[in-house]
Amino acid sequence: MDKTLKAELWDKMQYMFRNYYDRMVHCVHYYDGKLDVKTLKQVLVWTVEKVPVLHSAFHGNLVEPYWSVEDYNLGDFFIEKDTDDVEKDVDEFITGDILVDSNVQLRVALFHDGDRDVLAFLVNHMCMDGGDLKYFMKKLAENYNKLLGGDRSLHIKTGSRSYDAVYSKLEGEELEHAKKLYKNISQIKDEHYFPLEKPADTDYKMIVRRKIDRDRFAMFRKIGKAMDVTVNDLMLTFYIRSLYEIGMYGDDERLTIPCMVDLRRHIVGGGEDTGLTNHTGFMQCSTERKGETINDTLIEVLRSIRQSKKDAYMGLYSLPLLKLAYAIFPYVISETAIKIGYLNPLIGMSNVGILEDGKLKMGESNLVDGFMTGAIKYKPYMQLALTSLLGEVTMSIAIKGSDNDKAKINEFFDILIGNIDEFIALHCHRIEK
Repeated sequence: MDKTLKAELWDKMQYMFRNYYDRMVHCVHYYDGKLDVKTLKQVLVWTVEKVPVLHSAFHGNLVEPYWSVEDYNLGDFFIEKDTDDVEKDVDEFITGDILVDSNVQLRVALFHDGDRDVLAFLVNHMCMDGGDLKYFMKKLAENYNKLLGGDRSLHIKTGSRSYDAVYSKLEGEELEHAKKLYKNISQIKDEHYFPLEKPADTDYKMIVRRKIDRDRFAMFRKIGKAMDVTVNDLMLTFYIRSLYEIGMYGDDERLTIPCMVDLRRHIVGGGEDTGLTNHTGFMQCSTERKGETINDTLIEVLRSIRQSKKDAYMGLYSLPLLKLAYAIFPYVISETAIKIGYLNPLIGMSNVGILEDGKLKMGESNLVDGFMTGAIKYKPYMQLALTSLLGEVTMSIAIKGSDNDKAKINEFFDILIGNIDEFIALHCHRIEK
């Protein structure tokens, strides 16, 4: 009998999200040297073999979806190419697709760019989120380095992929309360949207990126530390103020932005012993007005998110509602019911966090640049993703759009950088000269 895997709650949800985005997670790592191709191939095959969902096909059965574990070979998911235009080749690769019924759910490209190599990854979001893709990349580097040195004691987590691991730190009344959080926080409706053109047949997939350089990042991070404000708080402030200033909203309008929350904070061991999967929820940040200065915007942001941060169950709302919908209805009906009750946010923000260069070094090759971003959104939906590496922040907005949309996003990045500079100018006295 062929082997099958259960389609977990977040597998089904990410499949439903196909209506809003391309279901892919994207990652690119730039190295300052050459990788050992033989060792890389060996560790990739070992990894895919150890994680069955990565070589499985998804079946959207009307009653109960499932994965079927499939045969595969290296050529099904790995390509190697010499390039004389690495950015063009990287962009073409990471804006690709993986069909849900493919026999593999990731694609890896190794680009040889002169005396350096670039690794690009495309992964079905149904299999893992950004948090576990970060883990996957660190384990890939760790296992590569072991194998390169002759050590075959490779490891990657292979535990349960069930969503209910998020309750593992709770017990007693707290656990009982968490499993009754039926409140549908997606129903907080905000009809503001980013000023993109209407969808057209000529639209194409793009990941528009902009760096926040080391000096800017170091300065506003140091100011934030002196103010007891996190980098995420500040980036959310710069983001929201820039949304007001892009020209679509009045300064006194209420704006609500959902921010992704890594639910591994609720899991024993931070999810180190679960399987590769999705454990991402969200919290809402609502500002009542833009404010005169960026300090006023910051106050609005802090007022909202500090209230959320006080909530011990942050990110866990709506999970019991989703579980109930999938439990009482056949899948085809539950997906329809969830669509009716779920409002996909028009604008969002996801801080993927730090890419740890020390843990991503491969042999003698150092990670010198890179980024990770989520799914490519279909208009009118849009999300800002952030990753930091070597003291820089990469901002990315992934959409299916036009050249004019790309220009609008770059204009938006200009505004956002300007808001960072305004913040630094207002608080430069807090920085030691």
